[in-house]
Amino acid sequence: MHSPPASASIRTILPLAFVTGVSMAAMDLYLPAVPALQAGMGISVPLAQATVAVYLAGLAGAQLLWGELLNRLGPRRSIEIGLLLLVLTSLGCALAPNIETLLVLRLLQGVSAAAATVVAPTVVRATLADADVVRGIAAISMVEAIVPAAGPVLGALMLRVTDWRGTFWVLAALALLVLPWVVKIAPRKLPGLNLEHDAGYFGILRNRSYLRLAGSHALCIGALLTFLASAPQLLQHTLGLGTAAFALLQVLGVGSFMIGASQSGKLAARLGHARVVRLGSVVQLVACTVALLLAWSGAQLPYAVVAAYWMCFCGALAIRGPATFVDALALPPAQMGRATALLVLALLAVGALGTQLVAPFLGHADSAVPVFAGVLIQLLVSAALVWRYPAVRQSSTA
Repeated sequence: MHSPPASASIRTILPLAFVTGVSMAAMDLYLPAVPALQAGMGISVPLAQATVAVYLAGLAGAQLLWGELLNRLGPRRSIEIGLLLLVLTSLGCALAPNIETLLVLRLLQGVSAAAATVVAPTVVRATLADADVVRGIAAISMVEAIVPAAGPVLGALMLRVTDWRGTFWVLAALALLVLPWVVKIAPRKLPGLNLEHDAGYFGILRNRSYLRLAGSHALCIGALLTFLASAPQLLQHTLGLGTAAFALLQVLGVGSFMIGASQSGKLAARLGHARVVRLGSVVQLVACTVALLLAWSGAQLPYAVVAAYWMCFCGALAIRGPATFVDALALPPAQMGRATALLVLALLAVGALGTQLVAPFLGHADSAVPVFAGVLIQLLVSAALVWRYPAVRQSSTA
Protein backbone atom coordinates (compact mmCIF):
# COMPACT_ATOMS: atom_id res chain seq x y z
CA MET A 1 0.00 0.00 0.00
CA HIS A 2 1.25 3.50 -0.76
CA SER A 3 -0.16 6.95 -0.22
CA PRO A 4 -1.41 8.99 -3.14
CA PRO A 5 0.67 12.07 -3.95
CA ALA A 6 -0.13 15.18 -1.96
CA SER A 7 -1.44 16.99 -5.03
CA ALA A 8 -3.95 14.20 -5.63
CA SER A 9 -5.09 14.43 -2.05
CA ILE A 10 -5.55 18.18 -2.34
CA ARG A 11 -7.51 17.78 -5.59
CA THR A 12 -9.87 15.43 -3.76
CA ILE A 13 -10.17 17.34 -0.49
CA LEU A 14 -10.63 20.93 -1.64
CA PRO A 15 -13.68 20.46 -3.90
CA LEU A 16 -15.40 18.30 -1.30
CA ALA A 17 -14.62 20.84 1.41
CA PHE A 18 -16.05 23.64 -0.73
CA VAL A 19 -19.24 21.75 -1.57
CA THR A 20 -19.72 21.11 2.15
CA GLY A 21 -19.27 24.83 2.78
CA VAL A 22 -21.81 25.79 0.10
CA SER A 23 -24.35 23.38 1.57
CA MET A 24 -23.83 24.82 5.05
CA ALA A 25 -24.15 28.36 3.68
CA ALA A 26 -27.80 27.61 2.91
CA MET A 27 -28.27 27.87 6.67
CA ASP A 28 -25.62 30.30 7.91
CA LEU A 29 -25.67 32.84 5.07
CA TYR A 30 -29.46 32.99 5.35
CA LEU A 31 -29.81 33.55 9.10
CA PRO A 32 -29.35 37.37 9.08
CA ALA A 33 -32.03 37.62 6.38
CA VAL A 34 -34.79 36.13 8.57
CA PRO A 35 -35.94 39.51 10.03
CA ALA A 36 -35.87 41.03 6.54
CA LEU A 37 -37.97 38.12 5.27
CA GLN A 38 -40.48 38.70 8.06
CA ALA A 39 -40.79 42.37 7.21
CA GLY A 40 -40.79 41.81 3.45
CA MET A 41 -43.54 39.19 3.49
CA GLY A 42 -45.44 40.71 6.38
CA ILE A 43 -45.48 37.45 8.37
CA SER A 44 -45.17 36.61 12.06
CA VAL A 45 -41.93 35.80 13.87
CA PRO A 46 -42.83 32.09 14.31
CA LEU A 47 -43.50 31.75 10.57
CA ALA A 48 -40.20 33.42 9.72
CA GLN A 49 -38.34 31.16 12.17
CA ALA A 50 -40.07 28.16 10.61
CA THR A 51 -37.96 28.68 7.48
CA VAL A 52 -34.94 27.74 9.63
CA ALA A 53 -36.66 24.83 11.38
CA VAL A 54 -37.88 23.13 8.19
CA TYR A 55 -34.43 23.41 6.63
CA LEU A 56 -32.89 21.63 9.65
CA ALA A 57 -35.65 19.01 9.52
CA GLY A 58 -34.88 18.33 5.86
CA LEU A 59 -31.15 18.17 6.56
CA ALA A 60 -31.55 15.65 9.38
CA GLY A 61 -34.29 13.58 7.78
CA ALA A 62 -32.44 13.17 4.48
CA GLN A 63 -29.29 11.64 5.96
CA LEU A 64 -30.59 8.09 5.63
CA LEU A 65 -31.93 8.86 2.14
CA TRP A 66 -28.51 9.89 0.81
CA GLY A 67 -26.84 7.05 2.70
CA GLU A 68 -29.09 4.70 0.72
CA LEU A 69 -28.61 6.49 -2.62
CA LEU A 70 -24.81 6.63 -2.35
CA ASN A 71 -24.36 2.93 -3.11
CA ARG A 72 -27.15 2.85 -5.68
CA LEU A 73 -26.18 5.95 -7.66
CA GLY A 74 -22.51 6.38 -6.75
CA PRO A 75 -20.80 9.45 -5.24
CA ARG A 76 -20.61 11.43 -8.51
CA ARG A 77 -24.27 11.10 -9.40
CA SER A 78 -25.36 11.65 -5.79
CA ILE A 79 -23.43 14.90 -5.38
CA GLU A 80 -24.51 16.03 -8.84
CA ILE A 81 -28.18 15.52 -7.99
CA GLY A 82 -27.72 17.14 -4.57
CA LEU A 83 -26.07 20.25 -5.99
CA LEU A 84 -28.53 20.60 -8.86
CA LEU A 85 -31.39 20.33 -6.37
CA LEU A 86 -29.67 22.96 -4.23
CA VAL A 87 -29.47 25.28 -7.25
CA LEU A 88 -33.14 24.75 -8.15
CA THR A 89 -34.44 25.15 -4.61
CA SER A 90 -32.33 28.28 -4.09
CA LEU A 91 -33.74 29.80 -7.27
CA GLY A 92 -37.23 28.78 -6.15
CA CYS A 93 -36.71 30.42 -2.75
CA ALA A 94 -35.53 33.62 -4.45
CA LEU A 95 -38.74 33.70 -6.51
CA ALA A 96 -41.16 32.34 -3.87
CA PRO A 97 -44.44 34.30 -4.01
CA ASN A 98 -45.57 33.39 -0.48
CA ILE A 99 -44.44 31.85 2.79
CA GLU A 100 -46.10 28.49 2.09
CA THR A 101 -44.08 28.00 -1.08
CA LEU A 102 -40.92 29.17 0.67
CA LEU A 103 -41.37 26.65 3.52
CA VAL A 104 -41.71 23.75 1.09
CA LEU A 105 -38.64 24.87 -0.84
CA ARG A 106 -36.59 25.34 2.35
CA LEU A 107 -37.46 21.78 3.37
CA LEU A 108 -36.24 20.51 -0.01
CA GLN A 109 -33.17 22.73 0.29
CA GLY A 110 -32.28 20.93 3.52
CA VAL A 111 -32.72 17.59 1.74
CA SER A 112 -30.35 18.70 -1.03
CA ALA A 113 -27.75 20.03 1.42
CA ALA A 114 -27.68 16.64 3.18
CA ALA A 115 -26.01 15.08 0.12
CA ALA A 116 -22.72 16.83 0.92
CA THR A 117 -22.70 15.76 4.58
CA VAL A 118 -22.94 12.11 3.49
CA VAL A 119 -20.94 12.04 0.25
CA ALA A 120 -17.95 14.28 1.12
CA PRO A 121 -16.58 12.43 4.19
CA THR A 122 -17.40 9.04 2.65
CA VAL A 123 -15.39 9.81 -0.50
CA VAL A 124 -12.46 11.12 1.55
CA ARG A 125 -12.47 8.01 3.73
CA ALA A 126 -12.82 5.61 0.79
CA THR A 127 -10.37 7.17 -1.67
CA LEU A 128 -7.47 8.47 0.45
CA ALA A 129 -4.90 6.29 2.16
CA ASP A 130 -4.67 6.18 5.95
CA ALA A 131 -1.77 8.68 5.96
CA ASP A 132 -3.94 11.33 4.26
CA VAL A 133 -7.48 10.64 5.39
CA VAL A 134 -7.23 12.36 8.80
CA ARG A 135 -5.92 15.46 7.05
CA GLY A 136 -8.81 15.27 4.60
CA ILE A 137 -11.47 15.04 7.28
CA ALA A 138 -9.71 17.84 9.20
CA ALA A 139 -9.86 20.08 6.11
CA ILE A 140 -13.60 19.51 5.76
CA SER A 141 -13.97 20.17 9.49
CA MET A 142 -12.14 23.49 9.10
CA VAL A 143 -14.66 24.56 6.46
CA GLU A 144 -17.48 23.43 8.75
CA ALA A 145 -16.02 25.68 11.46
CA ILE A 146 -15.47 28.72 9.26
CA VAL A 147 -18.87 28.83 7.54
CA PRO A 148 -21.01 29.15 10.73
CA ALA A 149 -18.76 31.98 11.90
CA ALA A 150 -18.30 33.85 8.62
CA GLY A 151 -21.68 33.07 7.03
CA PRO A 152 -23.85 35.31 9.22
CA VAL A 153 -21.33 38.17 8.88
CA LEU A 154 -21.32 37.92 5.08
CA GLY A 155 -25.09 37.52 5.07
CA ALA A 156 -25.49 40.71 7.08
CA LEU A 157 -23.18 42.59 4.70
CA MET A 158 -25.18 41.35 1.71
CA LEU A 159 -28.36 42.80 3.16
CA ARG A 160 -26.85 46.26 2.73
CA VAL A 161 -27.00 45.87 -1.06
CA THR A 162 -29.88 43.42 -1.56
CA ASP A 163 -32.95 42.01 0.16
CA TRP A 164 -33.50 38.52 1.57
CA ARG A 165 -34.12 37.12 -1.89
CA GLY A 166 -30.60 38.12 -2.90
CA THR A 167 -29.24 35.59 -0.39
CA PHE A 168 -30.78 32.75 -2.37
CA TRP A 169 -29.49 34.10 -5.71
CA VAL A 170 -25.99 34.01 -4.24
CA LEU A 171 -26.50 30.45 -2.94
CA ALA A 172 -27.63 29.30 -6.39
CA ALA A 173 -24.56 30.91 -7.99
CA LEU A 174 -22.18 29.31 -5.46
CA ALA A 175 -23.69 25.85 -6.04
CA LEU A 176 -23.41 26.26 -9.81
CA LEU A 177 -19.80 27.42 -9.45
CA VAL A 178 -18.68 24.40 -7.44
CA LEU A 179 -20.76 21.81 -9.34
CA PRO A 180 -18.41 21.05 -12.29
CA TRP A 181 -15.35 21.02 -10.03
CA VAL A 182 -16.69 18.51 -7.52
CA VAL A 183 -18.37 16.31 -10.15
CA LYS A 184 -15.03 16.03 -11.94
CA ILE A 185 -13.19 14.60 -8.93
CA ALA A 186 -15.98 12.51 -7.36
CA PRO A 187 -15.65 8.83 -8.33
CA ARG A 188 -18.50 7.09 -10.15
CA LYS A 189 -18.46 4.46 -7.42
CA LEU A 190 -16.56 3.90 -4.21
CA PRO A 191 -13.26 2.01 -4.61
CA GLY A 192 -13.58 -1.64 -3.61
CA LEU A 193 -17.36 -1.45 -3.47
CA ASN A 194 -18.88 -4.92 -3.20
CA LEU A 195 -22.67 -4.77 -3.15
CA GLU A 196 -22.83 -8.40 -2.08
CA HIS A 197 -21.43 -7.37 1.29
CA ASP A 198 -23.95 -6.85 4.10
CA ALA A 199 -24.50 -3.11 3.69
CA GLY A 200 -27.77 -2.77 5.62
CA TYR A 201 -28.21 -0.51 8.61
CA PHE A 202 -28.69 -3.46 10.95
CA GLY A 203 -25.34 -4.87 9.90
CA ILE A 204 -23.66 -1.55 10.66
CA LEU A 205 -25.39 -1.26 14.03
CA ARG A 206 -24.13 -4.72 14.99
CA ASN A 207 -20.55 -3.45 14.67
CA ARG A 208 -19.54 -2.59 18.25
CA SER A 209 -16.43 -0.66 17.23
CA TYR A 210 -18.52 1.57 14.97
CA LEU A 211 -21.15 2.11 17.67
CA ARG A 212 -18.56 3.15 20.26
CA LEU A 213 -16.64 5.47 17.93
CA ALA A 214 -19.74 6.97 16.33
CA GLY A 215 -21.41 7.38 19.74
CA SER A 216 -18.33 9.07 21.16
CA HIS A 217 -18.09 11.50 18.24
CA ALA A 218 -21.83 12.24 18.29
CA LEU A 219 -21.74 13.03 22.01
CA CYS A 220 -18.72 15.29 21.58
CA ILE A 221 -20.43 17.24 18.79
CA GLY A 222 -23.64 17.19 20.82
CA ALA A 223 -21.75 18.85 23.68
CA LEU A 224 -20.53 21.50 21.25
CA LEU A 225 -24.02 22.18 19.89
CA THR A 226 -25.50 22.25 23.39
CA PHE A 227 -23.09 24.95 24.52
CA LEU A 228 -23.23 26.89 21.25
CA ALA A 229 -27.03 27.07 21.25
CA SER A 230 -27.09 28.08 24.94
CA ALA A 231 -24.22 30.59 24.84
CA PRO A 232 -26.21 33.72 23.83
CA GLN A 233 -28.63 33.28 26.74
CA LEU A 234 -25.78 32.31 29.07
CA LEU A 235 -23.77 35.42 28.25
CA GLN A 236 -26.78 37.70 28.59
CA HIS A 237 -28.30 36.41 31.82
CA THR A 238 -25.21 35.20 33.68
CA LEU A 239 -22.58 37.70 32.55
CA GLY A 240 -24.81 40.59 31.45
CA LEU A 241 -23.17 40.72 28.03
CA GLY A 242 -24.63 41.21 24.57
CA THR A 243 -24.16 39.94 21.03
CA ALA A 244 -20.63 41.35 20.68
CA ALA A 245 -19.45 38.97 23.40
CA PHE A 246 -20.96 36.01 21.57
CA ALA A 247 -19.39 37.11 18.29
CA LEU A 248 -15.97 37.32 19.96
CA LEU A 249 -16.53 33.87 21.46
CA GLN A 250 -17.22 32.51 17.98
CA VAL A 251 -14.04 34.08 16.61
CA LEU A 252 -11.95 32.63 19.43
CA GLY A 253 -13.52 29.20 19.01
CA VAL A 254 -13.03 29.10 15.24
CA GLY A 255 -9.44 30.32 15.59
CA SER A 256 -8.68 27.59 18.12
CA PHE A 257 -10.35 24.99 15.93
CA MET A 258 -8.30 26.07 12.91
CA ILE A 259 -5.06 25.76 14.86
CA GLY A 260 -6.01 22.33 16.18
CA ALA A 261 -7.21 21.08 12.78
CA SER A 262 -3.98 22.16 11.11
CA GLN A 263 -2.07 19.88 13.49
CA SER A 264 -4.48 16.96 13.85
CA GLY A 265 -3.05 14.96 10.94
CA LYS A 266 0.52 15.32 12.18
CA LEU A 267 -0.42 14.41 15.75
CA ALA A 268 -2.43 11.40 14.61
CA ALA A 269 0.53 10.13 12.57
CA ARG A 270 2.98 10.71 15.42
CA LEU A 271 0.97 9.57 18.45
CA GLY A 272 -1.62 7.25 16.92
CA HIS A 273 -5.36 7.74 16.80
CA ALA A 274 -6.09 6.32 20.27
CA ARG A 275 -3.70 8.68 22.06
CA VAL A 276 -4.88 11.69 20.05
CA VAL A 277 -8.51 10.98 20.92
CA ARG A 278 -7.67 10.49 24.61
CA LEU A 279 -5.62 13.71 24.63
CA GLY A 280 -8.48 15.70 23.16
CA SER A 281 -10.95 14.12 25.59
CA VAL A 282 -8.82 14.97 28.63
CA VAL A 283 -8.40 18.61 27.56
CA GLN A 284 -12.15 18.98 27.06
CA LEU A 285 -13.01 17.29 30.37
CA VAL A 286 -10.55 19.39 32.37
CA ALA A 287 -11.70 22.65 30.76
CA CYS A 288 -15.38 21.88 31.34
CA THR A 289 -14.83 20.68 34.92
CA VAL A 290 -12.94 23.86 35.83
CA ALA A 291 -15.67 26.03 34.30
CA LEU A 292 -18.40 24.08 36.12
CA LEU A 293 -16.65 24.33 39.51
CA LEU A 294 -16.15 28.07 39.11
CA ALA A 295 -19.80 28.49 38.13
CA TRP A 296 -20.85 26.33 41.11
CA SER A 297 -18.83 28.44 43.55
CA GLY A 298 -21.45 31.18 43.37
CA ALA A 299 -19.02 33.87 42.30
CA GLN A 300 -19.54 35.88 39.13
CA LEU A 301 -18.26 33.76 36.27
CA PRO A 302 -15.69 35.83 34.34
CA TYR A 303 -16.01 36.07 30.58
CA ALA A 304 -12.34 35.07 30.35
CA VAL A 305 -13.20 31.68 31.91
CA VAL A 306 -15.97 31.05 29.37
CA ALA A 307 -13.67 32.10 26.53
CA ALA A 308 -10.81 29.91 27.77
CA TYR A 309 -13.14 26.93 28.11
CA TRP A 310 -14.47 27.43 24.58
CA MET A 311 -11.01 27.77 23.06
CA CYS A 312 -9.82 24.59 24.81
CA PHE A 313 -12.97 22.71 23.76
CA CYS A 314 -12.77 23.74 20.10
CA GLY A 315 -9.02 23.19 19.81
CA ALA A 316 -9.30 19.74 21.41
CA LEU A 317 -12.28 18.85 19.19
CA ALA A 318 -10.22 19.67 16.10
CA ILE A 319 -7.49 17.33 17.32
CA ARG A 320 -9.64 14.37 18.36
CA GLY A 321 -12.62 14.75 16.01
CA PRO A 322 -11.05 13.79 12.64
CA ALA A 323 -9.39 10.66 14.05
CA THR A 324 -12.62 9.49 15.67
CA PHE A 325 -14.64 10.16 12.52
CA VAL A 326 -12.11 8.39 10.31
CA ASP A 327 -11.95 5.31 12.53
CA ALA A 328 -15.73 5.13 12.83
CA LEU A 329 -15.86 4.85 9.03
CA ALA A 330 -13.17 2.16 8.86
CA LEU A 331 -15.74 -0.17 7.31
CA PRO A 332 -16.22 -2.01 4.02
CA PRO A 333 -16.99 0.52 1.24
CA ALA A 334 -20.53 -0.85 0.91
CA GLN A 335 -21.26 0.31 4.47
CA MET A 336 -19.52 3.70 4.45
CA GLY A 337 -22.34 5.82 3.03
CA ARG A 338 -24.99 4.47 5.38
CA ALA A 339 -22.56 4.62 8.32
CA THR A 340 -21.83 8.30 7.59
CA ALA A 341 -25.56 9.02 7.40
CA LEU A 342 -26.19 7.33 10.75
CA LEU A 343 -23.32 9.22 12.36
CA VAL A 344 -24.43 12.66 11.13
CA LEU A 345 -28.03 11.92 12.11
CA ALA A 346 -26.87 10.86 15.58
CA LEU A 347 -24.84 14.00 16.22
CA LEU A 348 -27.71 16.24 15.06
CA ALA A 349 -30.11 14.35 17.33
CA VAL A 350 -27.79 14.48 20.36
CA GLY A 351 -27.20 18.19 19.83
CA ALA A 352 -30.92 18.90 19.59
CA LEU A 353 -31.65 16.80 22.70
CA GLY A 354 -28.89 18.38 24.76
CA THR A 355 -30.02 21.86 23.77
CA GLN A 356 -33.61 21.17 24.81
CA LEU A 357 -32.62 19.56 28.12
CA VAL A 358 -30.72 22.63 29.32
CA ALA A 359 -33.14 25.16 27.79
CA PRO A 360 -35.52 25.26 30.81
CA PHE A 361 -32.63 26.37 33.04
CA LEU A 362 -31.58 29.29 30.86
CA GLY A 363 -32.65 32.84 31.56
CA HIS A 364 -31.39 32.84 35.15
CA ALA A 365 -28.28 34.24 36.78
CA ASP A 366 -27.04 30.72 37.65
CA SER A 367 -27.71 29.22 34.22
CA ALA A 368 -24.01 28.45 33.72
CA VAL A 369 -24.20 25.47 36.10
CA PRO A 370 -26.79 23.42 34.15
CA VAL A 371 -25.15 24.31 30.82
CA PHE A 372 -21.67 23.17 31.86
CA ALA A 373 -23.13 20.17 33.74
CA GLY A 374 -25.01 19.07 30.62
CA VAL A 375 -21.89 19.46 28.49
CA LEU A 376 -19.75 17.59 31.04
CA ILE A 377 -22.11 14.61 31.14
CA GLN A 378 -21.93 14.26 27.37
CA LEU A 379 -18.13 14.55 27.42
CA LEU A 380 -17.79 11.94 30.16
CA VAL A 381 -19.84 9.39 28.24
CA SER A 382 -17.99 10.30 25.04
CA ALA A 383 -14.61 9.68 26.67
CA ALA A 384 -15.76 6.46 28.35
CA LEU A 385 -16.78 4.96 25.00
CA VAL A 386 -13.29 5.28 23.54
CA TRP A 387 -10.96 5.18 26.54
CA ARG A 388 -10.27 1.53 25.71
CA TYR A 389 -9.93 2.24 22.03
CA PRO A 390 -11.86 -0.10 19.75
CA ALA A 391 -10.14 -2.27 17.16
CA VAL A 392 -10.23 -0.51 13.79
CA ARG A 393 -10.18 -2.07 10.33
CA GLN A 394 -7.30 -0.75 8.22
CA SER A 395 -7.99 0.89 4.89
CA SER A 396 -6.91 -0.96 1.80
CA THR A 397 -6.64 2.21 -0.28
CA ALA A 398 -3.54 2.10 -2.39
